[in-house]
Amino acid sequence: MWTNSELKQRAKSVLNNFGYWIPFLATILAGLLATDPLNIVSVITENPELEYILYENEKAAAFFSFAVPFLVFLSFLWNTFIGYPVLVGMNRFFMENRISAGKIECLFRVFKSGNYLNVVKTMFLLNLKVLLWSFLFIIPGIIKSYEYYMVPYILAENPGISSKRAFELSKKMTDGEKFDIFWLGLSFFGWILLGTLACGIGVLFVEPYVQTTFAELYQVMREKAHGLGFSDYNELPGFFPEQA
Repeated sequence: MWTNSELKQRAKSVLNNFGYWIPFLATILAGLLATDPLNIVSVITENPELEYILYENEKAAAFFSFAVPFLVFLSFLWNTFIGYPVLVGMNRFFMENRISAGKIECLFRVFKSGNYLNVVKTMFLLNLKVLLWSFLFIIPGIIKSYEYYMVPYILAENPGISSKRAFELSKKMTDGEKFDIFWLGLSFFGWILLGTLACGIGVLFVEPYVQTTFAELYQVMREKAHGLGFSDYNELPGFFPEQA
């Protein structure tokens, strides 16, 4: 059994022992790389002046009617083939950072793991599953998102694991834990609110603490998997810098 305060205390110890600024840099870099650089849909919908120009100018509207689908497709490619592997790499970084000072190169570990396409496929299926479940109203999608919450960590630990097995393991790990995981995330609301009030930039400084705490959560989940016997050290071997 774990508690929010226990995981947070462990996270603080990790950051005290191995430093804060490298994890901070890792979250910034991962955020930049994992975020769609085009974000064309948001650019248009959140820019009233651009919407007005498109409404008034037929040529501009015609151009964007052709360009937007193409840019959206490019955004999809970026998220799938760059964003997903980097997010898995970030999880790898924070798990290794529990043992010794993490290295930024962990963010790119998936690209040279020999299992890049497997990670891309599994992360794509993860997001597709959550999206499809969300179509059955919001609640099923939220439940599934927590059921599959450990999939990126599992891939970070074993990038060669099959998609089916990764989902199966995450489902077993989070069985009876989903609300507690939700509550752990919600417990950071005060910090995030303060960061938002600080011109929004304060949120960036909270992120290493959040990611380190959830790394501690995954450690508990993998111990659960080993303890209950539905996985072993061959499948989930641990996180060591020398591993690919």
